[in-house]
Amino acid sequence: MTVRSLPPEPPRAGPDRVRADVVVVGAGLAGLYAAVRLPDGLDVVVVDKGLPGGDSGSSPWAQGGLAAALDPADSPALHARDTIQAGDGLCDPLAVDVLTREIPGHVRELLRLGAQLDRHAGHPDDDLAALDLAREGGQTVGRSVRRADATGAELVRTLRTAAAPRVTRLPGIVPALARDERGRVTGMWVLTDEGLVAVEARAVLLATGGCGALFAATTNPDAATGDGLALAAAAGAVLRDVEFVQFHPTGLAVDGAWRFLLTEALRGAGATLHDADGRRFLVGRHPDAELAPRHVVAQAMLELPGATAYLDATHLRDEELRTEFPTVLAGARRYGFDLASERVPVTPAAHYQVGGARTDLDGRTSVPGLYAAGETASTGVHGANRMAGNSLGESLVFAARAVTALVAELPDRHGALGRAPSFRGDTTVDVAAVRAELRARMLADGGPVRTGAGLAALARQLADRTRAFGDPTADVASVEFHHALRAAALVVRGAGLRTESRGGHWRADHPAPDPAWAGVHLEQIGLPPSGTAG
Repeated sequence: MTVRSLPPEPPRAGPDRVRADVVVVGAGLAGLYAAVRLPDGLDVVVVDKGLPGGDSGSSPWAQGGLAAALDPADSPALHARDTIQAGDGLCDPLAVDVLTREIPGHVRELLRLGAQLDRHAGHPDDDLAALDLAREGGQTVGRSVRRADATGAELVRTLRTAAAPRVTRLPGIVPALARDERGRVTGMWVLTDEGLVAVEARAVLLATGGCGALFAATTNPDAATGDGLALAAAAGAVLRDVEFVQFHPTGLAVDGAWRFLLTEALRGAGATLHDADGRRFLVGRHPDAELAPRHVVAQAMLELPGATAYLDATHLRDEELRTEFPTVLAGARRYGFDLASERVPVTPAAHYQVGGARTDLDGRTSVPGLYAAGETASTGVHGANRMAGNSLGESLVFAARAVTALVAELPDRHGALGRAPSFRGDTTVDVAAVRAELRARMLADGGPVRTGAGLAALARQLADRTRAFGDPTADVASVEFHHALRAAALVVRGAGLRTESRGGHWRADHPAPDPAWAGVHLEQIGLPPSGTAG
């Protein structure tokens, strides 16, 4: 890969300005893999609002595996068929083909970088056939490469180690992207502990993760506030299918917003779901029962009294639980439950942002200079509902393709940043309290069960809050809430417009798929008009 070097430019004065060739916003799997794949000779900055050396975004929390057709009984074509089946009519077959054909090569690259993945004994470290594959929801055969039930943490560890010497880390949050007079993204501003930093870039890759923290029940960390959606929308990028937010069926039913995730691989190993009377309510509802696509399982659970089901793993061997599922076994025990001896209560929780900034097959958004990958992007792979195991693979495949495109398209020089974002002086808003109220309303009216009336009322409340809140104050929590309000409004607008039920989007007042919506993608440009849901 050839990289054009720039002629030297005079240094800028002051510590409040940074110049880079490429800025990656986000340090989850997609962002880190992009950083690793960028060629030597480029100045790369990674903007990360996580803690140094700690969990950044949702990637390290991913318990399940990375789907790749590696088993002799599997094939990219079968992987593609399962993906399209789960996507409920909205997958882009070309994007699915790219994912399923290219992901095995990226698994090999992870092994080369030192990823420690579960394998059968007696095989060389680089032998893909030796990998121990788990079966997850929507998969016809076992195809999830894993590291016990902490796959995301292992992949992030591997990529963080590989990326560290190649990049400059800038801890902070991005209030806004910068564009020149032609509309090209030229950088951003980053709010750090030391103040506002202007960051000039020849290209920007958004990899900020999802929006689970918009809801009062989620498997995501609190920082998953839909920043990428808000930033892309404000920059004029086309967003696609943002109404589709996947709710994972088996979040541990405990108090608080965060739901400890009980990985789908438990059900792949034989765990079952029951109602309060002990009945396996998915048997007869779907041929794959507990391994049906996630939206099927979640909707069946939501029809139960109290929307609570019980996961039964008591018939799994103790040794299997200890060796294959140490994370969930220990996590459940922290909350007072023992998977080895009792059924545990589970409930759906916001888990994955299916839609996002629309990209082509090489990570380009509709805005020049702006690329997206991972959960922030809508590549066309997932359609209306993500098949288990595809998120990690999509992050790798399309981050790599975005890197190839952006390096080939780097402009010869940096562009102007323009005016910095404004911050208001009023600090009287109790951001934590208002955000908690937003999350409760989003779960009630914009969550797994939606109605037109509920969405319209929610849209009006979001518009009122947005007008009252105005510009954020100069602190991370305020900027996060600023993004969250706008991301929530985008999700709600899309949900109000799609008057059918499909994939992860369930309208109680339109409970069936509508043939008029078959194959229709809902695209948005800009933020919603005040006070409307559609």
